[in-house]
Amino acid sequence: MTPTENDTTTDRFEDQLEQLEKIVASLEDETVGLEEALELFENGMELAKSCRARLEEVEKRVQKLLETDQGDGVETAPLNDDGDDSDSKESPW
Repeated sequence: MTPTENDTTTDRFEDQLEQLEKIVASLEDETVGLEEALELFENGMELAKSCRARLEEVEKRVQKLLETDQGDGVETAPLNDDGDDSDSKESPW
């Protein structure tokens, strides 16, 4: 296996992200030839696909864990980036 080929089924998610970062850095290097860049891009796309699938699987597992005993889903809401909870009438503290 060459350094740019990846076994995406056995690597840890974090290792795959690190490999993606290295691929991106290599692709940004202007000295990389066209054929090598194409191979790097293909490997990067495979890694991205694998990471996306893993994230989706983790999301499904988390949703299952959050279900109540009756099978009702847990209500979720987007997080406030500014930390301003001015709509809330009661303080959580």
